[in-house]
Amino acid sequence: MAKTDQKTLDLIKEVNKQKAEIAQLEKPNWITNCSFDYKNGKSPINLHVESDVATLVLIAGFLINRDKYYREANVLLGVDAPPFKYDGFSVKEWTSDIKTRINKIQITTKRQRLETLESRLNAIISPELRTQLELEAIMGELNV
Repeated sequence: MAKTDQKTLDLIKEVNKQKAEIAQLEKPNWITNCSFDYKNGKSPINLHVESDVATLVLIAGFLINRDKYYREANVLLGVDAPPFKYDGFSVKEWTSDIKTRINKIQITTKRQRLETLESRLNAIISPELRTQLELEAIMGELNV
């Protein structure tokens, strides 16, 4: 196999790996109830549908700030209170769901980038490598 064919094959595998990661992001495992409420009289924010990344970052900052001051109050008061939770969930759980939502928002951009890269790679595949890839796909379908 030519050196460029091997490099192209490696890049195709990387594109496929990233496509699989995107597919997994489309079916997230949420940890919290995804209903964030600042307790300010306004409606809660539904993380499932919030599309403004800045709003999600503000929520994370709010939670991190609350957690920090909670820990400082523990030290100041000389108590060993249970870990900080907001609406029954830890900051780690909330930020995990926030990261998941941000990843879902960015899926479209990532998918378009990968499609462009895949097209460019397909344009430079040698006939020999194209044949090899097609044979491997057929063998995979036949479970050989």
